[in-house]
Amino acid sequence: MAKYTIIRIYEVPASNKHEAIDRFQEALVLHEEKDYLVKDILREPGAKAGTGIKIDLKPPQGWFGQLKKQLLG
Repeated sequence: MAKYTIIRIYEVPASNKHEAIDRFQEALVLHEEKDYLVKDILREPGAKAGTGIKIDLKPPQGWFGQLKKQLLG
């Protein structure tokens, strides 16, 4: 079975690396890390570092969101 690599890239504004780590840890505790998410990347098995394709890992829309989209456009 092949092993794919999924990489999540975050950007955290801070004046130094310790502040960035503290800010991101706080976001993780509060489940707000999506505020810092820049992109998700999928790398094929055996592919070189720095390669990969951008993917979207958002959960699928629920039934109410789909109904609202169909009714309101």
